[in-house]
Amino acid sequence: MNKYALLSVSDRRNIEKLAAALNELGYAILATKGTSNYLDNIGINNIEIARLTRFPEILNGRVKTLHPRIFAGILADRENLEHMKTLEELGIDCIDLVAVNLYPFAETWSREGVTHSELIENIDIGGPSLIRAAAKNYKSVMVLTDPQDYESVLAYLQNNKEVPLELRIHLAHKAFEYVSHYDTIIAEYFKSLDSFKEYSPNIPSYYSISCKLEQPLRYGENPHQMAGFYLSHQSPLEVLSGKELSFNNHQDIDATLRGLRLFEQPAVIITKHCNPCGIGVDSDLALAYEKAYKSDTDSPYGGIVGVNRSLDIKTAELINRVFTEIIIAPDYDTGVLEFLKKKKNRRVIKYNPELLNKFSEPWELKCLTYGWLLQSWDLVQENPEEWEVVSEQKPEKDEWEALIFAWKVVSLLRSNAIAITGKDRVYGLGAGQTSRIDSTHLALWKAQRYGHNLSGAVCASDGFFPFRDSVDELHKYGIKAIIEPGGSKSDNEVIEACNEYGITLVLTGYRHFKH
Repeated sequence: MNKYALLSVSDRRNIEKLAAALNELGYAILATKGTSNYLDNIGINNIEIARLTRFPEILNGRVKTLHPRIFAGILADRENLEHMKTLEELGIDCIDLVAVNLYPFAETWSREGVTHSELIENIDIGGPSLIRAAAKNYKSVMVLTDPQDYESVLAYLQNNKEVPLELRIHLAHKAFEYVSHYDTIIAEYFKSLDSFKEYSPNIPSYYSISCKLEQPLRYGENPHQMAGFYLSHQSPLEVLSGKELSFNNHQDIDATLRGLRLFEQPAVIITKHCNPCGIGVDSDLALAYEKAYKSDTDSPYGGIVGVNRSLDIKTAELINRVFTEIIIAPDYDTGVLEFLKKKKNRRVIKYNPELLNKFSEPWELKCLTYGWLLQSWDLVQENPEEWEVVSEQKPEKDEWEALIFAWKVVSLLRSNAIAITGKDRVYGLGAGQTSRIDSTHLALWKAQRYGHNLSGAVCASDGFFPFRDSVDELHKYGIKAIIEPGGSKSDNEVIEACNEYGITLVLTGYRHFKH
């Protein structure tokens, strides 16, 4: 009985080596038209599938491998006498090896100017079916979806050894993961279409994610933890200089980008351990950096600086005064990269500014030890015109701008969170405490430590004040306005305290907890 291997690949890495070796081992190679032409051109014997099935490719290639002669040859259980008898009666040969990878849907989707019709034609139908069939019959059929696996299988075949069951199971598992990832990317594309939103449920009944290992990382949050960086689409980050990014680097970059998207003015955020330690805005980026740095002059050491404008040389020189582990910007002015690259270990990152304008995926997924939690992103999109001024004292224009700024800042902190700010800079932050008064004390202490004059400053709280104690404390330091969600049974007590001290109090009706 003839031995057959079926090859159908878009990714042609190592295919010449595989095909040549299979020919030497006595396999007849079946190939789809594109792969067959490629093998013909490099002088490797093969049989185009249409010759075997005696049925041509039709519908512009949409139907080519979907044929009983192909699928019976793959799916027949070699230990089932009835299966083998059926193949013999119908003159069907077994196919013992299937090497298939799929139309490049994700790559096509990421291409600029691609049309919907092009993407539809890049949805592979026969390929996933071949892979699933071969993986289902893994005991008898070797399924290869990754060119890097060709060599390990050939090593056994060329030494007349049986491919171990453990390796066959590994290849089958890899094949099903590959098809699952492929289908999930296509589903994401359909979910991105405007017409999808009309019928999309509030919360999806099923939520699938699939991502591919982009880069193994040296370790996770700690050296004893294994880690990797995964992507479902093309990375929006480009490392222009410095060492590869670590697990914690990626977390810090993400936290910085989440903050930068909130500010329309030129903004600088300095991040340390996923927390902002300084934020400044100004029409001049260098001045914005100075404001951010002066918020807390100790913490920026070894931190991350993120900006939402092309980084100019003046700002780069200011950043360069302090050891900064990572700099991220949407672009770099002429000469800036050359200047920054003088410090070789510093990572210089360019990000796609579209990251700050939209989220392609509306859901945020969190992993638990016993399940997953899904929620929509907290995008901090409230309209300030809908906020309620509940105090007797009303905010002036500058005070109102400061409250808007403070509200954005506090949304970036771990709860319980307190942010004391001006209209363009941070004075003191308190986050991650188990009581709101502790966060208040911490924010005030930080502001005092770095010599900030809080007379006229404002305070934002991510959750309501459960008591008036924080208001009493803020008044001692000259805080003139407070913004918080409201909703506590002690709201009247808090309002009364603000009126007593002549403090403006604004209730937003929204909470921004970050657990």
